[in-house]
Amino acid sequence: YTVALGAVTWAIWLARNRATFEKKMIKSPFEIVFTAVSFLLYWAGLQAGEDVKQLRAGAQMIRNGTMLMMRACEASKGGK
Repeated sequence: YTVALGAVTWAIWLARNRATFEKKMIKSPFEIVFTAVSFLLYWAGLQAGEDVKQLRAGAQMIRNGTMLMMRACEASKGGK
């Protein structure tokens, strides 16, 4: 959980820095989630033993759930 919390926190921090210093606002909150997933997948290579598999599996679960939510949001916008 600590690694996941770090990934989410870092993704939010980077989005905040881009908005503050580069004036680049995020288009969707899903960007932050996908950035966090990227960190998790990258950091999985730094883990040892069973932690690698668990971290990759957790990152894929988050990614898949977010993709489903993103599609549902897009579908609901198209239905208006």
